[in-house]
Amino acid sequence: MKIAAMCWLVLALPPGASVAGPINIVRNPGFESGIDFWKMFHFALGPNEKWAHSGTRQARLTFCDTPDCLDTFNEGAFITQALATTPGEHYDLSFWVRSISGESGFSVFWDGALLFKSGTPNGPMLEYVFAGLEARSDLTLLQIHAYNTLDEHVSFDDFVVTASDGVAVHEPSVWSLLIAGMGVLAAARVRKS
Repeated sequence: MKIAAMCWLVLALPPGASVAGPINIVRNPGFESGIDFWKMFHFALGPNEKWAHSGTRQARLTFCDTPDCLDTFNEGAFITQALATTPGEHYDLSFWVRSISGESGFSVFWDGALLFKSGTPNGPMLEYVFAGLEARSDLTLLQIHAYNTLDEHVSFDDFVVTASDGVAVHEPSVWSLLIAGMGVLAAARVRKS
């Protein structure tokens, strides 16, 4: 009886409807509405699909060619947004990065504290994911810094911050992919032996 009732509810949803997932608290997460809700310094919006993860717009670095741009909150080249958060709650953050050429890197600040700093490889867009970030107040600043030795060859898109289960994991998904790839190569090498 319970199964039939559950199937009936699913069938009763209108075509194209889905069950709501976690709510993204980033406003204008893909920059499709211009710079609304974002503040930028040495960044601009680009209407070029080559640089975007989805849609046609993204935030693209305009000037900063040294890693020094990554180290200090509110200095260097950055994009930032104030997020409405609940003190003591945990949040998951994800976004996409692309570097086309030159040496690139970025850093992530959460509520003014440096959370992550790394280089990023050239090639297709990569997703970075951080889980279990604690909010200390009802307004949390998310700030992303970047540099590229050719100035304009790194972009960011599709930011998502949602309520978390509170498990702290600060590992970009790219590392998971690299580890999985190394495992596949090791398995292939063992089979050849």
